[in-house]
Amino acid sequence: MAQLTDIESQINRSGFFKYTSLGQFLKNFFELALILGTIAAFLYLLWGAIDFIIAGGNQERAKTAKNNITGAVMGLALLAAVWVVWRVVIYFLGLSSSLLGPVEFRLPSP
Repeated sequence: MAQLTDIESQINRSGFFKYTSLGQFLKNFFELALILGTIAAFLYLLWGAIDFIIAGGNQERAKTAKNNITGAVMGLALLAAVWVVWRVVIYFLGLSSSLLGPVEFRLPSP
């Protein structure tokens, strides 16, 4: 029984969705938004690729598939650029010790 209590206390102290501050929430929210956006763009890319393969000789469908693929690649590039800008801003604001290090929001508390 004591082991179960220790495991529960470890789970309660850490975790992606447990927040102790607004800064931690903002950091996790932004990272989750980037991850979900990347997954969505990748799925859109796959959809366009499959649609292009299935199009066969239909030029209109192939054109639509190419537009989907182009949009997905632009979306992935945009997400990559947002991530780079995010990391550079965090580094220059002093919220991280390196460009790839952990982000530590230290918001003032009352």
